[in-house]
Amino acid sequence: MSALPTNYMPNMIAGLLACVGIVVGSLGPWATFLNFSKAGIDGDGMLTMILGVIAAIALFSILSRGGKAKFGDRWVAPALGAITLVIAIVDAANLSNQETTVLRSTIGPSIGWGLWVVLLCGAALCVTSFTVARAMAKRS
Repeated sequence: MSALPTNYMPNMIAGLLACVGIVVGSLGPWATFLNFSKAGIDGDGMLTMILGVIAAIALFSILSRGGKAKFGDRWVAPALGAITLVIAIVDAANLSNQETTVLRSTIGPSIGWGLWVVLLCGAALCVTSFTVARAMAKRS
């Protein structure tokens, strides 16, 4: 097998950057209400952070082997990216449903920047790592 084609290297790098974004977003605020915020690490953020780290390890191991996948590890990052994306979507939907009306005004928590970062980076990880996995499948 030859090394990973250079035209897929941008997807590999983007996938690794998405993993970093997932970890950073997991540490950031996932919900804000008035002057209060709740960090993602207090809830599902711990899980998404672990998933982001494992996906980064999987991608980096493929990169360090010159683009050669072993034991189906090329599908680890896309699967973990999809799980992270589902967690972020569910948490964002739950936050959006927490609104209430007080004195004819609707108030409720808003989605914090950390959750937005996890959601976007989870989607980016799905797309980029799936592209890399397909490229490696075509070579084998």
